[in-house]
Amino acid sequence: MTETTSPASPRPIWTWTGGDILKSLLLAVGAAVGYALLAYLCVEFPSNYGQVAPIWLSNGFGVACLLSCRNRHWPAVLLGCLAGGLAAGAHVHDLLTVNIVLVTCNIVQVFVCAWGVRRVVGETIDLGRARDMIAFALICGVAGPLATSVLAASLHTAMRGGALLANISVWSLGDILGLMTITPCLLALVRMRHYLRERPLSVSGAASLLLLLAVTIGVFAQDRPLLFVIPPVMLLVAWRLEVLGAALSATLVAVVAVIFTMAGHGPITLLPAGSTDQAIVLQLFLAVAIFISLPVASIQRHRRQMLQKMTEANAAVFRSEARFRQLAEDAQDMIVHSNLRGVIQYVSPACVAMLGYAPEELVGREGMTTVHEDDREAVRAVVIEHIAHMAAHQDNGPARVEYRATRKDGRVIWLESRPSLQRDPLTGAVIGITDIVRDVTEQKAMEQQLREARNAAEAAAAAKGEFLANMSHELRTPLTSVLGFARLVDDEPDLSPDARRFIGRVLSGGKALLATINDILDFSKLEAGQLELKLEPVAPGPLIEEALGLFSLETEARGVSLQAEGLDDLPADLLIDGGRLRQVLLNLIGNAVKFTEAGSITVTAAYDGAAERLSVSVRDTGPGIAPRNIDLLFRRFSQVDAGLTRRHGGTGLGLAICKGLVEAMGGQIGVESVPGDGARFRFDIVAPSTARAKDAPTQDAAVPALPPACRVLIVDDNPANRELVNAILTALGAEVSEAVDGEEGVAAAAARPFDAILMDLRMPRLDGAQAALRIRGGGGPNAGAPIIAFSADARPGGPGGVFDGSVSKPMTAAGLVEALNSAMAKGPARTFAASA
Repeated sequence: MTETTSPASPRPIWTWTGGDILKSLLLAVGAAVGYALLAYLCVEFPSNYGQVAPIWLSNGFGVACLLSCRNRHWPAVLLGCLAGGLAAGAHVHDLLTVNIVLVTCNIVQVFVCAWGVRRVVGETIDLGRARDMIAFALICGVAGPLATSVLAASLHTAMRGGALLANISVWSLGDILGLMTITPCLLALVRMRHYLRERPLSVSGAASLLLLLAVTIGVFAQDRPLLFVIPPVMLLVAWRLEVLGAALSATLVAVVAVIFTMAGHGPITLLPAGSTDQAIVLQLFLAVAIFISLPVASIQRHRRQMLQKMTEANAAVFRSEARFRQLAEDAQDMIVHSNLRGVIQYVSPACVAMLGYAPEELVGREGMTTVHEDDREAVRAVVIEHIAHMAAHQDNGPARVEYRATRKDGRVIWLESRPSLQRDPLTGAVIGITDIVRDVTEQKAMEQQLREARNAAEAAAAAKGEFLANMSHELRTPLTSVLGFARLVDDEPDLSPDARRFIGRVLSGGKALLATINDILDFSKLEAGQLELKLEPVAPGPLIEEALGLFSLETEARGVSLQAEGLDDLPADLLIDGGRLRQVLLNLIGNAVKFTEAGSITVTAAYDGAAERLSVSVRDTGPGIAPRNIDLLFRRFSQVDAGLTRRHGGTGLGLAICKGLVEAMGGQIGVESVPGDGARFRFDIVAPSTARAKDAPTQDAAVPALPPACRVLIVDDNPANRELVNAILTALGAEVSEAVDGEEGVAAAAARPFDAILMDLRMPRLDGAQAALRIRGGGGPNAGAPIIAFSADARPGGPGGVFDGSVSKPMTAAGLVEALNSAMAKGPARTFAASA
């Protein structure tokens, strides 16, 4: 039979199969035969001796059958019991009406008792459980039989006559005895495997059962009143065999007592034969014996299960303790447990390797004794604070405490402690402190090494920065004069075309030299992550043409063709850093020129308006690059071939700087090459378009005017720089005074007022920053005058913010005048204390 569920109803719907039908038929036949046989024995056997039936076993059999099968088989079992009861009544020649009425009452009693027990205890009944045993005793031993026996006895009295009360008592006790003897026995036999698995049949159990049989036969084989001897032996059987023993002992005693009493033997025959008193005494004896043995069996089973659980729990606790103790003993960290006074109660064996002490040497000592005396009070205060915090906030998370400890051999080590509170599992009260201690001496040594290495690196970086600043000053200072005077010559209107072309080459070469100097400085900035982009609208086409023009003389001498493609299609308003783009182009084109002896060099540019990216490639017809060497190209201080390095020179920084600059501009750079067929370097950068076009990025902006009769003091130790600035400003109508170092600059500033002061940062005797501070703090006529930093490594604001602006060397006339106008347009400068 399979079980399905209807979508309209939560109740299960069974589909009967052939096997289910056959099983139901077999249960019905078995119930009919068993019920009829027991009914015949309970009626026929006593009547042969002229006795009233003292026990009715049929109903107990029916209840046992119902409780041993599923609810869906109950109709078949009840019908079988009904047929068996009617057959037994017909065999003893009961009237049909009486037979039907009495058998129906019996079937009702069977159903009521089984239904009540099933509702209370569920599908499976286990008389070894106290709840199941009490429910069975109350329903089958009291409520069910009394309710149905009163009705059956009343109908029997009305149809056959007799004393009503006597019939009710005899009928009720007979039904109760039958239900309380055969039903537990049959239920125990059904679960025999389960009970024997829990409590196997022992020799002592079998002996106690044989002893009960012998005692019962001995008591009922004679006439003396020794019935009191039997219950203690039944208790012994129930104690030894539990539920199965109680059921077997009740059935055994009932069978022996009924047989001997009906045969006229035993203590009960001292009462008048055939009287109801004899049947009632027998029933009461059996009832008392049964109601004593079943509870004792249940109690004994419950006691055994409790002892078994306690034994298993103790074993589990022992195994758990052993497991955790093994973990503690094998742990490399030291585990310490102390009471609230800080006295050590347990310490793991790791203390031997960590501190040199055996566990027994530390147990009983105050935990702070191993802490270094210089750290002891500080550690004590920190631990007390952490513990107070954890106790107040119910927070048992470990807090790390690092301190020095002294080993047994006197060596000082570093330890890391993580104390936590130990609480009572039942009350939650704090009962101690558990500490996990780890040796961090090597970690501390590594941290010290890292600090020293960081300090050394910072010192090296500072020295490197100082070196680069000095080098920048020394290289840019003469270059300022070269570019500045070249621009002044270029501005002369009466130059011949050849002279103007030569001056143009000088300016272009100066810019290339400046780019080389910037390469070294930019690489340092790239490594430090300090490179800043200056985005402005730029027309890339003219910028690329200018970069190519710088190499035209060299390529013409070799017969190498310089070509540009796609420049006319480029926008004139891309927001990029033109100087950085020029720097990348000069490096890539310079490399192509360096390694191309004949053929051509082609620069191709394209713009993707949708992606807003500018793509540029430089292709040459040089020797090309082997695939194994391509990875070396963009590494710093690396060259493809040492021979080429010796022939063509170079530091190996150019392509590494190109890679850093392109990536800083949001792009990528790469190379494609076939040995013997040249190389093609390509890169792309982010280049959004803007409406502000810069048509001629290579031309200097118009030089703005200075205020009329402007007085400027130039303080610089380089005479060429002073001469250059003097020439530029004098041409614009300014009155220029000069000082050769900081001391003279301070003296000149104290002598007369100036509208602005240009101050070189690096000068002998007194540097620019100190000179500016003296001017500010001296209270002279120029204490509030704008002072502008003027040097190759000038930084915005100058040291300490004493400067009002900066002009970086090499400078342009427009940049110089713009810086002067901006500084003079500001309010009075701040006042600083004079430096000694």
